[in-house]
Amino acid sequence: MIDDLRSRFFVVAHRGASAYEPENTLRSIRRAIEIGADVVEIDVRVTRDGYPIVIHDETVDRTTDGSGLVNEFSLDGLRKLDAGEGERIPLLGEVLDLVADKINIFIEIKVDEAVLPSLKEVDVRDLWSSVMFTSFNIEHLRRVLEFNPEANVGLVYIRPVDGIVGAKKLGAIAVLPFYRLATRKAIAFAKRLKLMVIPWTIDDLNVARKLKVDGANGIVTNKPDIMLELK
Repeated sequence: MIDDLRSRFFVVAHRGASAYEPENTLRSIRRAIEIGADVVEIDVRVTRDGYPIVIHDETVDRTTDGSGLVNEFSLDGLRKLDAGEGERIPLLGEVLDLVADKINIFIEIKVDEAVLPSLKEVDVRDLWSSVMFTSFNIEHLRRVLEFNPEANVGLVYIRPVDGIVGAKKLGAIAVLPFYRLATRKAIAFAKRLKLMVIPWTIDDLNVARKLKVDGANGIVTNKPDIMLELK
């Protein structure tokens, strides 16, 4: 459960175990679970016909053998693409079915159109306690809380302007800063406001160790295996 993460340092597998497997695929998520990560993080967009699917970029060019904007593909069209090692771009529902009762999940909402479909997929499975919705866009998180005031939300940011204060005002439980913004002072301020601090994306064990010493609650990494000794 997300609430349980407050009591220990935890490791978040960024797009699954993405240093070793094709990112944001079922294969990558399975690997993260096998490794022993505490949380898996994924990104959600929507197809032209409204299905919530798991992919980071605006286009399919970098992570598949196809080309074009994600939102211009139908689900059938996207499912024909190879996302690496023969994997297909998964539906959010497939990912939720895989992680249920196995691992916590952070769902990063990438576009406005993905908010409601993602909420519905979590709601129908009643996975609220093991899901945190995250976004760079505070309006996405506001819509999550309008749908379910008890939902867990975390604000992601890469600039320091009002990230921590904005998250607190919203009712978030966490901030997810770019790791260079996670100074000891910033972490202490966020924790005084009862916010968890989860910096991203760290693949250097020494950097992760310092963040833990400085008070971070957990770290986001492409290499969850090398971070396990910090737990």
